[in-house]
Amino acid sequence: MLIRCHLFLSVFLLVSALGGGAVSAQEVYPQEPPPGYGPPPGYRPEYPGYHHEHHERHIVRALYGTRGRYADVTEIVRRFARDGVRFEVSNETFGVDPYRGKGKHLRVIMVGHDGAEFERSWDEGDSVRL
Repeated sequence: MLIRCHLFLSVFLLVSALGGGAVSAQEVYPQEPPPGYGPPPGYRPEYPGYHHEHHERHIVRALYGTRGRYADVTEIVRRFARDGVRFEVSNETFGVDPYRGKGKHLRVIMVGHDGAEFERSWDEGDSVRL
């Protein structure tokens, strides 16, 4: 153990003496992201109405599928609701096809601002904004 500590300290001092210091975060991470990264053009979360319904409802669970074959897509749907993004109910949107060749639907269980739990459902191909 003592030998390991001594070896580490020796290497550290050698690197420091040769000018191989730490690189600052400023040099590694630029202030602005490169072009093509970030929210889409025109996205303004502060715009009235973007988050209006989201604050009144809490998504408890979201399931996508049919006939007893469902995939849990709760986190994906919560993210769309939080960001105020309209999305299409599809295999591509959720990255899963729970029952190949069959029409599916999205079931979302929510709690309203009054505390009452309710469920809404959309068919595959529908456009949804929560």
